[in-house]
Order: sequence, then structure tokens, then C-alpha cells
Amino acid sequence: MKIYSDTDSLLSNARHSDPKTQKERDALVELLALHRTGDVMIHKSLVVYRELMATADTELRLKLQADYETLKKVENDEKLLGFNTVFDQYGGFCCSPLVADVQDEELRKRLMDGGLSQKDAEHLTQAICNGCDVFLTRDEATIINPHRHWIEEEFPKIKIKRPTELLAQLHGSTRPDRRHR
Repeated sequence: MKIYSDTDSLLSNARHSDPKTQKERDALVELLALHRTGDVMIHKSLVVYRELMATADTELRLKLQADYETLKKVENDEKLLGFNTVFDQYGGFCCSPLVADVQDEELRKRLMDGGLSQKDAEHLTQAICNGCDVFLTRDEATIINPHRHWIEEEFPKIKIKRPTELLAQLHGSTRPDRRHR
């Protein structure tokens, strides 16, 4: 099982003391323990990194970076579009890669046309293009409640789950073993 974690599912983002957040945090702790032992693989992308780097609170940003570093990078993170090369009259040159943030711009646009924000569409595009089975999020307001049904219908390979839902699924399908990667 290949799991993609969006920024909202980084452990340090589950910091509120309300009972619902604490349940999701406890589930994240258990999922991360399974990730550390290799029983499940939780993936990240540079979309997550760019989003967490915009965190204004320095202490929280450092914690989020530490959380990010514990996850496995998706195989196809950025898409190389080509190179821009500039020459000068003395024979010098500079060559810079042209890189897209997501694997499939049309898929991102389709997700945005369905009502997702650009960032949420980028996360989902990375998860779908990298063959992830689960999109792990705690974001009920902008992903789970308004979009889960049509996304799972449109892209049947991926399931959108909160940490508690994924953990319940893993516990229900016999104890997780190496097959869940």
C-alpha cells in the first residue's frame, strides 16, 4: 500500500487539544511507527515541502520539516520540461532546467475545475501520478467532505482517508505486513 501524506497530515500540524484532533494525532503516531518499521510506506512530495516552508512560525516550521524528513519521497516528484540555455559573446553560457511542480498539468486543472484549490489539486495530482493507493489527509473542510466522493469515483485506484480511517482499515485487514507498502 502506497500512502501519500499531504501537509495537513504531518504530525506537528495535529497540535490542537480537542478530542477529534487528538484521535487523529494518535492514529498518525501509530501510522508513523508502522512507517518506521517498514510495515507501511508514507510518501511526501516537494509540494508538501514548499507548503510547509510558507509556515510563518519558525518553531512550527522546523517541526514540520523534521516530520517531512521522516517520510519517503515519491518516485516522480517534479517533471523536467527542458532546459533554458543562454550564451554570451565570449563563449560563456548558463544552462537552467525548466521544471514543472506536478507530473500532469492537465490532471491538476481537471481537479481544480472540480473545485479543489491549486495546492490541494497539486497534492492529489502527485499522489495519483505516483500510483498511490491512499491520500492521507485531515482536511475535512476542503477535501474530504466536499470532494472525496467524486475524486474516488473519477480515480478509483486512490482512496482519500483520515489517519483514523486508514488505521482502522489496516487493523481490519489482519495486522499490517510487508504487503502494505
